[in-house]
Amino acid sequence: MGIRQGKRNPEGEVRMTCQEAVEKLYDYLDNEIDKITAARIEKHLDLCRLCCDHFEFEKQMKELVQKSCIQQKAPSFLKKKILRALEL
Repeated sequence: MGIRQGKRNPEGEVRMTCQEAVEKLYDYLDNEIDKITAARIEKHLDLCRLCCDHFEFEKQMKELVQKSCIQQKAPSFLKKKILRALEL
């Protein structure tokens, strides 16, 4: 991938590696990471075309799945089964 560990940006901060960015991909897309980590990922995406393309693909895939699933509702028997399992 594009950015190797240990490279520093002009501010002297160690840049996030491709591996680190990819490991946090879904947490980032789901807004489940802190603002500092999100900012580091965004800086990485600005610099690394490979990761940017990968993130864009996954973002579009997630949006497609959400759009197709929003029109379908879970059957009532499934909802009841899940609620019973949660009560245990």
